[in-house]
Amino acid sequence: MKFSPGIYEHAARLIGRTPWEVSRSEALLAEAHRTAYDIYHHPMVVAGIDVYNLEAEAYGAVIAEPPGGNVPSIVSHPCSEIGDLIDLPVLDPLQHPRIGVVLSAAAALRKVCPEATVRVPVCGPIALGSGLLGMENLLIALLEDEETTAAALNHLLKGQVRYLQAIRDAGVLPIIFESGSTPPLMPPRLFEQVEAPLLRRLFDESERVHGERPPCIIGGDAVLVADALFNTKPGFVIAPSETDQAAFLRAASAHPDIHVRVNMSAAVLACSSFDSTQTEAERAIKLASCRDTVSVGCGVVPYHADPEIVCRLRDFVQCCEGASIR
Repeated sequence: MKFSPGIYEHAARLIGRTPWEVSRSEALLAEAHRTAYDIYHHPMVVAGIDVYNLEAEAYGAVIAEPPGGNVPSIVSHPCSEIGDLIDLPVLDPLQHPRIGVVLSAAAALRKVCPEATVRVPVCGPIALGSGLLGMENLLIALLEDEETTAAALNHLLKGQVRYLQAIRDAGVLPIIFESGSTPPLMPPRLFEQVEAPLLRRLFDESERVHGERPPCIIGGDAVLVADALFNTKPGFVIAPSETDQAAFLRAASAHPDIHVRVNMSAAVLACSSFDSTQTEAERAIKLASCRDTVSVGCGVVPYHADPEIVCRLRDFVQCCEGASIR
């Protein structure tokens, strides 16, 4: 059983830096994630810290420096109404310095993380739209004018396709982040009618450019949209800890080619004792043991997580036979 943690801001802590410092420096970003890989040997290295901010910042969103180990976030959106998205020029990723930082760091990581797949974060349509407009405004627009909103999000995908091509040219692969698109934020009807076709288009383009269907990180109560999600044919999805994971895995059974990562609650990595961490790991492994294309993860590892606890969790997952705890 592979252990696949989400290492983003935690990588900054491993080199004694803040997420803000690492997110702005090619050298620090590569050093932080190489250090994390040297410690954890996780199978997927994502060259990013604030993975939902890059493209929005390239379009004009303002990212503020947060205190301490907090993750940078958007404090000012560049658009105020849905029509503004249609008027935006198509993203040219190579014209924006911080995208260049991530692409260069990812290319460097590919050379020093030989047994991992190195990926670059790419926003899904809802994630990018909410970064540009704000999630509340985007959801209101979806409810009030579904057709125009879908057209605006389709327009944004043109720039995302260019980003996929830049990632290919850097010699690495994409990973799609889209956690804001599921319940309780988005009603299932809107996911099926608006979001699913957009995701399928993005996955189709990724397959055309990279030769593979990309991983897609969608959290929330994902079981409510599981069938629609699986029908978009991502290469990899998570079973979020906040949903009914057993029901999610039942929906996944019709799609044995899609890899599913069963997530533990990342809160167990904030504990000082390993007992609760092990209990949660046993629960996740038991669920995952019903499937071949599967791994166990823990969501986003907190900035201040103890590396010793993370390593013990990795060793426990990878040494534990699922059959022994059924």
